[in-house]
Amino acid sequence: MASTPIPSHLRQPANPYQRVTGRSVDYSWVSFDLVTDRRTDVLVIGAGPIGLETAAVLTAEGLTVQVVDSGPLGSTIVRTFPPHTRFFTSPERLSLYGLAIAPVHQEKLTGEEYLAYLRQYVATHDLRVDTYTEVVSGSRAPVRVVGRTLAGVQRQYAASTLVLATGGTDRPRRLGVPGEDLPHVRSHLGDAHRYAGRRVVIVGGRNSAVESALRCYRVGAQVHLVHRQEHIHDRVKFWLRPEVQSLLEEGAIIGHMPSTVVAITPEEVVLSDGARIAADDVVLQIGYEQDGALFEMFGLPCEGERDAPVVDQVTMRAAEGVYVVGTATAGTQARFEVFIENSHDHPLRVAAALAGRAAPPPRPVRPIPEI
Repeated sequence: MASTPIPSHLRQPANPYQRVTGRSVDYSWVSFDLVTDRRTDVLVIGAGPIGLETAAVLTAEGLTVQVVDSGPLGSTIVRTFPPHTRFFTSPERLSLYGLAIAPVHQEKLTGEEYLAYLRQYVATHDLRVDTYTEVVSGSRAPVRVVGRTLAGVQRQYAASTLVLATGGTDRPRRLGVPGEDLPHVRSHLGDAHRYAGRRVVIVGGRNSAVESALRCYRVGAQVHLVHRQEHIHDRVKFWLRPEVQSLLEEGAIIGHMPSTVVAITPEEVVLSDGARIAADDVVLQIGYEQDGALFEMFGLPCEGERDAPVVDQVTMRAAEGVYVVGTATAGTQARFEVFIENSHDHPLRVAAALAGRAAPPPRPVRPIPEI
């Protein structure tokens, strides 16, 4: 009697990731989920580290969880990190619930390494994630959300609980000066190779600006660094600050400090002291702002200079059935006080609140935060 072939995989996954088996993850046989009506216990908006960690914690509690994001996994890292940028934060502080990070070289992680970790995290915890799906409408009590994919397909999401893990760096800050929207003005550095042999003006004095200045200098650009303070920020990454400070003192990187930009033209940048710098490229590295559109969509009040959502810090509850976690809780941060490493308690607090038990005690804060 002829035997019936046994399929190698008996269950098609609900998303393009599958639980780790053996020593690798097999993506070759995946069929992408075309279901447009998704009903779960919890809907998490935001597939950054804390959003994914929240999904993993709540899945471990026995809840069904769906994650949705308008971009890829870790979209802020993808969008804002130039190639091979290293985190300031140590690997153990970046690791998420249920999966340690063991860097081969025992160094701080690059953006690419952490994105690989996030992919592995989704696979290990078998998380359901819809990437590149923009939330176009939504309501709460009960939770109903409409998402739209890049291809224009609408997906309907229904849940009992909504968790917003949308971060706080949605759009670049603006200078508010003439010429800011010219085509040679950018807010993200990208690959420094594009600036080889060009005259580049970088605006800012913190980590992003300083690292951008150094990267452009190393590819052969003529670099001007404009900052409103008298010197670059004291908390610039310790492996960058001495070298850039030395290059500024030598004049290899030309510093304009303190000074501000008052106008940008197609040929030059005009400073507050009257100086005019000939420029082929202008890179604005002056920080980011939070977009509060989703808070408004779901009727969540915001307050203070940061326009941060009002959140119970014990439970992370912002309204009945709605929770906010991660850097999304802090609004627009001028100086970062809420970041990945001190948000790991947030998913545990949400889990405790949903289960009706006391919130876990907060983890002790290290004396020297890595920001």
